[in-house]
Amino acid sequence: MNTSELVEYQQKVEAYIKEHKMTDLFENLTRLLVLSKPQDPMSFLIDVLENRRVQRLILVTGVVATTRQEIVVSLANLFNYKVITIEDHFKSHWVNDDQVNEYIHAELKKTEKHFRGVIISGYPNNIKQAYYLQSLGILQERFFYLESDLDFCRQYYEQISQSQEEVTKALTRDRLNKKDLEYIYGSYMDIFNTSKRTKEDIIENIKQIIRLRDRKFPPLRFPRVAIIRPPGLKERATQLAQIFSKRYGLVQLITFDMIQQQIQNKGALGPLIYNQLQKEEEIPNDIMNSIVYTEVLSTEARTKGWVLEGFPKNEAQLKFLEAQHVNLFVVLNEDEDVLINKSKQLKIDPVTKIKYEKVPLNNKPLLDRLQNYQIHNEQLLKSRITKYQSFVKLIEQKFSERVQVFKLEKDSTENIIRVTDVFLNNPKIYN
Repeated sequence: MNTSELVEYQQKVEAYIKEHKMTDLFENLTRLLVLSKPQDPMSFLIDVLENRRVQRLILVTGVVATTRQEIVVSLANLFNYKVITIEDHFKSHWVNDDQVNEYIHAELKKTEKHFRGVIISGYPNNIKQAYYLQSLGILQERFFYLESDLDFCRQYYEQISQSQEEVTKALTRDRLNKKDLEYIYGSYMDIFNTSKRTKEDIIENIKQIIRLRDRKFPPLRFPRVAIIRPPGLKERATQLAQIFSKRYGLVQLITFDMIQQQIQNKGALGPLIYNQLQKEEEIPNDIMNSIVYTEVLSTEARTKGWVLEGFPKNEAQLKFLEAQHVNLFVVLNEDEDVLINKSKQLKIDPVTKIKYEKVPLNNKPLLDRLQNYQIHNEQLLKSRITKYQSFVKLIEQKFSERVQVFKLEKDSTENIIRVTDVFLNNPKIYN
């Protein structure tokens, strides 16, 4: 099966799944398989399908138990949900993860068909508990993590600990547990700081989130994000790709890295790509399309979703990428004079012809080689920028609901992340 036949086959499969509204089901099942790795995948999937529930499951963990419980009880009263609290059951003795997991499993079975929703307070608290919950085939609808400032946590542990060593261990444990949970759930975990926001404000915020019937899709939906940037200005786009990869659990695909890998591999494409870069000419579309196609169809990319930086660069590449069903285009643009000025500030390595926006201070041999990028034809530079801005308009026209344009200089990273969060939680972009 050649490349065009593979693309056609993929389109037919995805069209069928969408027509029968099975996208969520297939992606949830795939996610559960990847996380759980059962010895008998077929039996595991059958069991999950036979035990699917309409009951809403909300997880709330982190922070001091009393503060968390006040928030949980208020939410449960608002929605008439059942509350399962770890501390209430195990308050008189120390327990291990296996005991907690068994208790949660038993309680969920008791409440399975008797409540519209269940809120579990204080669970999962670490990576072992999180993996156990997922191994049961149970998918929470929301996961809220309540944190407090370090000073508050330190004071709390000093009151209940026997030594400063115990305090330090407790703080380290909490930090590592939170990091593990963020790794597993990514943007699926909503974090609220109880030291910076009032309890009433947090309750109101969570209440509004729960009332939204649309589930929070990442990482269940495995979003496909393309970051489009002006020619030669890759630093901000690469930074965003790294943030998106970590935040949403996506595979990070950087065109610069993919191109360099082809050169280093010394395969058939390497010399051709190297020669094009030496002449400062664009790599042919069919070669770039082939490189990108290989990466986006990898098992990891299809399982986790991906963020692709620096591609597409023209209409032909855009047409190719359209078949990969991009959910969101993050486009970086600026006024013409700003882009021209930034291009004039570039440095270039005369050996590799690679351009740099910032001087790599930790690489002295490269630092010694770098030169100011000489723009011999400013009219040609303006033409490239004009062409890029026309390309941006084309993307906006063609994918209006799936495009968000940001100013390269003026829009903060925080604002871009905030807007991207909203977009990736919009079910329309997955249709």
